[in-house]
Amino acid sequence: MATSSQGIAFSFNGSPASEIRGLSWSVGGGYTMGRSVGYLPEAGSVSIQSLGAISTAIWGVLGTLTITGGGMALSVTAVCTNVSASATLNGVTVYGAEFSIIT
Repeated sequence: MATSSQGIAFSFNGSPASEIRGLSWSVGGGYTMGRSVGYLPEAGSVSIQSLGAISTAIWGVLGTLTITGGGMALSVTAVCTNVSASATLNGVTVYGAEFSIIT
């Protein structure tokens, strides 16, 4: 049975996002072997689109990223790698942010 995506909540460093329009995450990446230990240089990524403004002040910040609801549960340490905004004439502005998961 399909999982409804209603009721999704997102926060980064305790600050919630409002009016979420889209959200995706992917965990995993290339497992690399170091000299004596394995590590994940890319542990995954998270992307969010919102109708509520996302501040550029979060760009480059490391913090706790938490997603709840809608079958999207995730709580990880991440760094914000990109903040964006796009608009169409007589439309609405859509804000976005991308995060890299840190292990």
